[in-house]
Amino acid sequence: MSMDMERLERAWAGAANRADVAAGLYLIDSTLGEVARRRRLFRLRMGLVGVALAGWSLVAAYGIVWRGTTDPLREWGALLMLAMTWAVYAIVLRRGWEGAAEAPAASLPAGLRALLDQTDGAMRRIRVMAVAVPLFLLAMGVAVAQLGQVGKMNAGNIRDFALLAGIGFTLSGGIFAIRYHRVLKPEAERLRRLLGQYEDSPSR
Repeated sequence: MSMDMERLERAWAGAANRADVAAGLYLIDSTLGEVARRRRLFRLRMGLVGVALAGWSLVAAYGIVWRGTTDPLREWGALLMLAMTWAVYAIVLRRGWEGAAEAPAASLPAGLRALLDQTDGAMRRIRVMAVAVPLFLLAMGVAVAQLGQVGKMNAGNIRDFALLAGIGFTLSGGIFAIRYHRVLKPEAERLRRLLGQYEDSPSR
């Protein structure tokens, strides 16, 4: 990771040119900057997901209400998928799993705790997805079967869709599993260890 010269200069000026104090301030500033970056990234992702869900909902409403091409009594599987996706989205938003709602105090332990909260939140989101995805796949299977029954998909379409969906969900599941066990879990353990060392230090 490249050095953030702006933060370094700000820390150096704030420490009255004392290298030891400047190093500590730079570490705190970098930690708080990472907390803020993760919060912005989380909100951007959730905003994009919200826009995509709103668009999906509008398409469904257009097909049911205005065009009349979707029969909710015979094609309720797709609506169930949409409802499940909104439910998971609402759970994540309500829990606020991007970390602390407010910026942490300008101290190293506060910044480490905020990073740990964000890492734990990312792990909780993956665990929620691990429960939601199998249910979503069941709803998707119902929806595809219903589309076949109403003549909107033939056997070849269903087979191709099942193959693509299987590959897609398998790859995404593998990526999430690797991220959980190889990135997030070790990061959470390191942050807990650093916090413990900081709090156990006799000079603190």
